[in-house]
Amino acid sequence: MTALRKRLTAVPVLAVVSLLAAGCTDDAKPSGAPSASTTGNPTGTQPPRGESEEDQGKRAKTALETVSPDDPEFLESGLERVRDGVHNLSPLKKGKTYKLSVACVGTGSVKVVIADKAPQSVPCDGVPVGQRVENAPAQLPIAINAAAGATGMVAWQIVSVP
Repeated sequence: MTALRKRLTAVPVLAVVSLLAAGCTDDAKPSGAPSASTTGNPTGTQPPRGESEEDQGKRAKTALETVSPDDPEFLESGLERVRDGVHNLSPLKKGKTYKLSVACVGTGSVKVVIADKAPQSVPCDGVPVGQRVENAPAQLPIAINAAAGATGMVAWQIVSVP
């Protein structure tokens, strides 16, 4: 009787161990699908429409390339992951007029705050949005933060307005 009881107890334990082992493997993806470690994306989230962060970054930068970095009106620009955001203090010539342009490629939207102005929502649809900065301070604080669930790349550019 004791041997039969041990066998019956062992069966459920083996079933639970088998289920736990199967649930802990990383083979849930099809064999041809790249893993997060091979895509270069440390969060494991997939960019929309199959685009890599590199492709999203290229699209965001291209959307803002209306002024060449060699142009005297160009001041500065940058490119960041949406989840990292942008926190920059740009040196300007006090009293001049500038234009800040932002393009976000991915999903969701970002919130752009320039100095003490009201926040502006920019969708991550690849369409550039510009905002004039008149009578600029000597240093312009810029903050671009992801809205809840936003992903992708965000590019920004500051040019002087003649």
